[in-house]
Amino acid sequence: MTTDRTVTINLTGEDMIQVAETIGTWDKLWTAIGYLSSWNMTFPTCRIYRDGDTDLVAVYLNEQGERGYVIGAVWHGEHYGFHS
Repeated sequence: MTTDRTVTINLTGEDMIQVAETIGTWDKLWTAIGYLSSWNMTFPTCRIYRDGDTDLVAVYLNEQGERGYVIGAVWHGEHYGFHS
């Protein structure tokens, strides 16, 4: 397990506003980002991207910068589900 993680949220302010308005809540968007940013601390780097109107994708990189895992936060109408 790594003791430090670098998280990069690759969404502009406009992206954040558009997603929050589309799903109807800031709370669930921030909860999804929080979950993705803290999932599986064996990877020291996490990069979060927007995927479509409502979804997010997190890419986890190992110490060598190689992709170790990818998870999507998929909007299900009332909540996010997390899928690899």
